[in-house]
Amino acid sequence: MRSNYATLMAKRRMAAERARPGPDLAERLERVGAETGEYPAEWADVARLVKALSDWCCERCGHPNEPTPWVLTVHHLDGDKWNLNDWNLAALCQRCHLRVQGRVNFMQDWPFDHSPWMARHVEGHNEWARARHLPELTMAGIDHARSYANEWPE
Repeated sequence: MRSNYATLMAKRRMAAERARPGPDLAERLERVGAETGEYPAEWADVARLVKALSDWCCERCGHPNEPTPWVLTVHHLDGDKWNLNDWNLAALCQRCHLRVQGRVNFMQDWPFDHSPWMARHVEGHNEWARARHLPELTMAGIDHARSYANEWPE
């Protein structure tokens, strides 16, 4: 367990990185998060891989990685920073990350059709859960007509 001093210093270091401008903000924060123990040691490498697998575009709205507000981040769908299962990690732009993080409870049952980007994660979770004899999430179907591509005005 980290001391109060170590936690304070980690928060100060994260704040200092946020204050530095530049398109690599997410990558710097991922690296610092791993170095300070806020995230697993391999977090920066895992986050880079998740972004590369999404072709450096937001899974939800499809916008390519660009400086603020389109910088690509990686969201832990279940909220657990230490859960690095592929079904739990979504490459999202800053805007979509904030939209999803505050409103979506991944583990809450959803009896409706999922959007295509979320369905991939639910299916991955269910495959993982079946192998461990754990409860699965409801997968009613996929709403292919649902798109978030035009949610954010340019």
